[in-house]
Amino acid sequence: MGINTEPKNYQVLFLDMNSFFASVEQQVRPELRGKPIGVAPYTGDSGCIIAASIEAKRQGVKICRIGEAKKIIPSMTILEARPALYMLYHKEIRKVIEKFTPYYRAMSIDEFAICLTPLDQNYNNSIKLARKIKQTIKSEVGDYLNCSVGISTSKFLAKMAASSQKPDGLVVLNLGQLENFYAKLKLTDLTGVNFRTEARLNFIGIKSPLDFYNCNLSYLSTTLKHAGKNWYYRLRGYEVDDFISKTKTIGHSHVLEPALRDKNSALSVLHKLVFKAGYRLRQENYLAGGVYLTIGFSDRTTFSQSQKSVDFFSDNMTFWQKIELILKKCPWPGQPVSPSVSAGPSPDGSQGGPIYLAVGAFNLKKNKGEQISIFAEIEKRKKLATALDHINDDFGADTVISASMMQAGDSAPDRIPFGRPRYDILH
Repeated sequence: MGINTEPKNYQVLFLDMNSFFASVEQQVRPELRGKPIGVAPYTGDSGCIIAASIEAKRQGVKICRIGEAKKIIPSMTILEARPALYMLYHKEIRKVIEKFTPYYRAMSIDEFAICLTPLDQNYNNSIKLARKIKQTIKSEVGDYLNCSVGISTSKFLAKMAASSQKPDGLVVLNLGQLENFYAKLKLTDLTGVNFRTEARLNFIGIKSPLDFYNCNLSYLSTTLKHAGKNWYYRLRGYEVDDFISKTKTIGHSHVLEPALRDKNSALSVLHKLVFKAGYRLRQENYLAGGVYLTIGFSDRTTFSQSQKSVDFFSDNMTFWQKIELILKKCPWPGQPVSPSVSAGPSPDGSQGGPIYLAVGAFNLKKNKGEQISIFAEIEKRKKLATALDHINDDFGADTVISASMMQAGDSAPDRIPFGRPRYDILH
């Protein structure tokens, strides 16, 4: 499908698990059911809630800082995220979908797009299929898990339909209903429109989704260029988003807990972030041609630099050595601020303690069986990294780690629940 194919009703069924992480926690811990809970990678007040339960959302808490959430609901329970647990449930939901159709794609850990077969491309059969999937998830995966389903002409409209009725909704959105549907929405209700995009649309005279829908192709192409053309067809039910985006960077970031806001602790956590990013490079079969590092300090100054590499790599040791070269240029507490650090409010010109770390690899290319290096040390590094991956995959993520990571402890756990989490489910 695409802009050369006229949109038809009942093409896509979109399934969106409601408050997924929080609902999974409530599924495995019945004492939390019916209560407002939030899931966060870091449970201190400065941490961010990445999933709120349906009960919490009803009281006004969504994605926000934990401290802000507690002001709204003082008794709210905050849980540390457990990516491996959520991935386990994701796989069980996939098994349910596969019982009914092989024509689906997991869009994220909690969203699935199903291409309907000609047999199901009508109101009665598509509704019947949706209800069967919803019921089977409840009976075979978890009775406390709800999902919203949208059925429409494209993934975008089916997702919009699913989002329009939460929790546990089932909405069919046909082409003849689009004007009425858009008339009830705000611009930021449209998937892909944030506050910045809203401001840009307002600037060119588009104040609502209905305004957006009623704009002609010529005006949108002139004012928004290629994006305007895509939006013209997207809003009318054409499938313009059926592509897989190319990965540009692989990295990890972490806000340091107060007890780890010193140089030695920060370096230990940084080493762990490099280890995790290196693992993802190898699992996604990439080689990297550059690395970047960002360190934020308590006085609001930031050190940020990148370095390109002549030789492509994916092993942890080479990755860390390249980060070390950048670290040599970084000032730490008590050192003068260098030109590579953005100016902050420190009155004596020195740095505050580190509070934020980000590290990653860029200039990626697929590993297509690169030629073996003539340097034995480089080949040893590759084999060592692969061997560690296998051990940690089989016996748990931190079975074998570098001694330099010891001080990091449990800091910087897996933040990427959609992929291959290797962190044990402890309880």
